[in-house]
Amino acid sequence: MENYIVSARKYRPTTFESVVGQRALTTTLKNAIATGKLAHAYLFCGPRGVGKTTCARIFAKTINCMNPTAEGEACNQCESCTAFNEQRSYNIHELDAASNNSVDDIRQLVEQVRIP
Repeated sequence: MENYIVSARKYRPTTFESVVGQRALTTTLKNAIATGKLAHAYLFCGPRGVGKTTCARIFAKTINCMNPTAEGEACNQCESCTAFNEQRSYNIHELDAASNNSVDDIRQLVEQVRIP
């Protein structure tokens, strides 16, 4: 049982092109990357299971990629992509707002981001 991985995580898309049902969002994010016009914050919201976390993870990986492709995808070969794929990246940290919703949770998160 120790090697069990939830199927939603095991088969999670890893590129914008492989995301299903969110063409408008993925196109918008890819265009922002291609033109270099990134906002200071992005809010991914919607009902459960529509791909918020997946798209946010792909976006974070791509904007940190050192050699993005012409299509606006991450290269999966540079150090940043490798670190992300191996879940050892200091630049990308996934937060679940549903679980971190109290003042004490936020204080703890602020303390954690101070130390890489």
